[in-house]
Amino acid sequence: MKNQFHAETTKLSLVGKHSHAVDFDQSKDDHHDIEFIAARLPAVLQTSLELDDVIGLFHKEITKILPYDSLHYQHLGVHCDISTGSRSHHTCNYRLEMNNIWLGELTLTRGTKFSDADMQLLEDLLCKLIYPVRNCLLYRQAQTAALQDKLTGLNNRSAFDISLKREIDLAHRQHMPMSLIVLDIDNFKAINDSYGHSSGDSALQSLANSITETMRGSDIAFRYGGEEFSLILSNTDSKSAYLLAERLRIAASQLTCNDGKLNFGFSISIGVAQLNRAEQGTSLFDRADHALYQAKKSGRNISICAPIITSKDN
Repeated sequence: MKNQFHAETTKLSLVGKHSHAVDFDQSKDDHHDIEFIAARLPAVLQTSLELDDVIGLFHKEITKILPYDSLHYQHLGVHCDISTGSRSHHTCNYRLEMNNIWLGELTLTRGTKFSDADMQLLEDLLCKLIYPVRNCLLYRQAQTAALQDKLTGLNNRSAFDISLKREIDLAHRQHMPMSLIVLDIDNFKAINDSYGHSSGDSALQSLANSITETMRGSDIAFRYGGEEFSLILSNTDSKSAYLLAERLRIAASQLTCNDGKLNFGFSISIGVAQLNRAEQGTSLFDRADHALYQAKKSGRNISICAPIITSKDN
């Protein structure tokens, strides 16, 4: 069964077969409530661009005119999974699309069967949900793009500043270790000069992929700027951070790039710093960056840890 609205652009697809109960008679008051909620729903849903908020508002409004036990919205593409209530036996499940763009899947459940009137009402209400959901997904996409480096696909400098403050606050609050890795490509200017800027971009992309493949699932990687990268390591002391730094360095040394004619490789230097008690982001980054500078001075292609400041030194 398919019910199409604005046929060329918007589609609701009912999933599976559903048995229906006999339609119930609506009083004039019930009909008035339905018309009132349906009329105000678009304005209510436009008050937020956060997907969780919009689904929550939709749930809050339609429960006034359509009783059910649970609502579940899912969009795996944006890692969104929202549920309210407790799941019951009878389901009503719709796929949401606009201009052939997937907008997610919404399921209602309850202990009694959904009637034809219930489903027609739900489809009318879903038509008012589709545009706000589309706007939320576009907003989320724009937010992601704003925090992503276009060349490498890693998080960018803005994302680094946000994440570093959050992770430092968490580490201090939970009295857990945290470390920062800062690294860059050795003699990167020489790569650009010898092989061209497109080859330099290729080297950056190769390094970003190597970082992603080598780091742990809990680590967060960033392109800090130019040829410099950083990793935030939660619940990690300097010893463990150094071991990861060495794995990153060795993996990078094994990469091979090609400028269209010749193969070339490169090395990286790495600075590591563990968060000190009461330390903030600027200080932590400066210490890791200074360790990177020391690695460069010491001949490149090595990892160096910044000294740990004990409580007696604070």
